[in-house]
Amino acid sequence: MLQRRAWFGWAFVYVVVLLFFSTYRAMTLKPLITMYGTEKDCTLDMELAALGLGLLQDLVCPKYEQVAKSPGGENRETKLEEGAGGDTIGDVSVVEVGVKLQQKQVQSQACSALVAYAALNATLNELFVHALHVTSQGFVPLISDGTIASAKTYIHSATEEYTLFQDDALYRRTTGFRGNLAFDVNVADDSAPNVVVIVVESFRFHDSHYLVGNDDPSNLFKGSNITVTPNFDKWAKRGVAFSNMWSSWRTSRSVESLLFGQVPYDSVADSGMSGGKKHFQLDGLPQFFKGKGYESFFTTGCKTDYDDWDTFLPSHGFDTVWGRDEMKKLAESDLGITHDQWKGSEHRELYWGVHDDVSFQLLGDLMANKTKDQVDRVANGEPKQPLFLTHYTISSHVSYEERPTWYAEAEKPDFSALYDGVDNEVGIKNYLEMRYFSDMELGKFMDRMSDAGVLNDTIVVIVGDHGQAPEAGNYIPEARDISVTHVAGALVAEGRLGDAVGLKIGDATEQYDLLNTLADIVGVPDEGFLQDGVGRSLKRKVKFGERVVYSNNPSRKMAVIRGTERLRYDRCARPVLLHDARADHDMGTDLFPDLTPEEQANWITWRDNGRRLAAYYKKRWEKRCLLSAAC
Repeated sequence: MLQRRAWFGWAFVYVVVLLFFSTYRAMTLKPLITMYGTEKDCTLDMELAALGLGLLQDLVCPKYEQVAKSPGGENRETKLEEGAGGDTIGDVSVVEVGVKLQQKQVQSQACSALVAYAALNATLNELFVHALHVTSQGFVPLISDGTIASAKTYIHSATEEYTLFQDDALYRRTTGFRGNLAFDVNVADDSAPNVVVIVVESFRFHDSHYLVGNDDPSNLFKGSNITVTPNFDKWAKRGVAFSNMWSSWRTSRSVESLLFGQVPYDSVADSGMSGGKKHFQLDGLPQFFKGKGYESFFTTGCKTDYDDWDTFLPSHGFDTVWGRDEMKKLAESDLGITHDQWKGSEHRELYWGVHDDVSFQLLGDLMANKTKDQVDRVANGEPKQPLFLTHYTISSHVSYEERPTWYAEAEKPDFSALYDGVDNEVGIKNYLEMRYFSDMELGKFMDRMSDAGVLNDTIVVIVGDHGQAPEAGNYIPEARDISVTHVAGALVAEGRLGDAVGLKIGDATEQYDLLNTLADIVGVPDEGFLQDGVGRSLKRKVKFGERVVYSNNPSRKMAVIRGTERLRYDRCARPVLLHDARADHDMGTDLFPDLTPEEQANWITWRDNGRRLAAYYKKRWEKRCLLSAAC
């Protein structure tokens, strides 16, 4: 009788606790869904599914003592040795404080592995990982097993000539490019130009009025004629602009796309660079240019111990890497900056590294010196040895408050039309001012290179590493999907573009297109080059909307873009959202329900292909078989 009463008491407490958690979860569910989605995701079936999953989580996460307590014979009890006594689990209180690890081990060994997971308060994902052998990312569709049926699904065969090493692997030898030209860059066979890729921190597409266009269909500039990036706009007009270029969020992930042509490693916490990957085999832009006799250089004002860049970059094709520490030494020796000015009242440094005014000055010195050395070598009958250089800026990194004192005190444009009366006014103002600062320093660098004649022998690519959304706050900027993944892009090749100057390409492009584009511009070696990317050469003309690109944010959603339309989805759930990214920046209208069944099926096919592709690269990174036919 006493045992039965004890069970009634335990059941009462347990039901009350479950009721409390379920009620609390129901009250907070809408804010939670909108944190990772939109209000349109707050459908009844989605909310019921979330509440059901939460209840299941609560049911499987009691202590083992609660799970194991069942009326019955002696075989249902496990004895714990506590001093001289032999108290059984049935005597242990429902609420325990400070349970010893040794006791946990004794309990777990007396039950199945699944009950042990519950005893240790494992999450629902961990329990099902053990029970159902699902992936560490949780539940994913069965199609996302890390394999693809055919590499040709992802390679633009209409413009790329290649030989696959295996039909279901992207590893291949690219031997050339074909097709009509969207633009041409005049490159002499006997005088290879320098190539500089400038990757600008947090540079979103809609800070450039030139890229957005005067019609501004999403009213991003609120009826004003402001541009936050006048220098980028100036140089984009003198080159080829990419107004529909996409990224996959976060800086390290941009390295995988820009330099190696890949859809980045699918993980919230890690990138393909994490851990340094010193003994991994990769082929991308650094290897391609080294194969053509280029010197490879990587520079940034940022500290390079971030995400193990200092190990990854020199291990994968870069002869020289300059980071924050190297920049500071050079600035002190060459620019007259004293040690106390970095963190003193002059604020020449921010948390992440040295400011862009310093790094662009040193980059300009480097380019001027390298160009002079090349001229001297050619004059002496020696090989020119052109330069391939990648530079990452840093000043416009969140939280946008750290700035050099001289700039803080300088007069700045009035951007109030873009933030007056909206949430997070101060954060938006800070962002716009630092975006303007970074653009100003970019402009000084480009003007200096032009005046010195360096640009006559240099192809420059300018692109955002990812976007940013101060309108959503500094902690969850991903809430404004398009702002953080739609980036600015332009190619400048002074004196080499002919009538292509001023061209603006509005079809969907991605950071991973850069590898094939630059290879097509400077020329493919006779023996071809190895790669496992999914980009296409933007130098070649294709029908608008013919080809899709993938833009993934592991901490939020995946996306496939075709023309200006963008389908948002995640790893496993059925709901999707289709919108016109140009005319409907903030995803106010879902176009998917109004499509014909055939059109819907096409988008679902592209979605499934995107899921497969993300899983393919993840598996290949984890198994170290990116450049292997079989894995």
